[in-house]
Amino acid sequence: MTTSIQSLRSKSIRQAKLKLDQHRVLGVKSPLNIFEVADLLDSIRFTEEKLNTEPHGFALILN
Repeated sequence: MTTSIQSLRSKSIRQAKLKLDQHRVLGVKSPLNIFEVADLLDSIRFTEEKLNTEPHGFALILN
């Protein structure tokens, strides 16, 4: 996996976590609904899983 793809995934995680932090601070005044929050949580989980599994697969190819 190229460094640019890794950085894009890391950036998407940071942005999603920032939105969730803002949602937590704003509470009921947050513009996010429950479906948007769930989507952010899913995207964080999915992207973190991708980051954790792909480098190992790539390392196996190099060995």
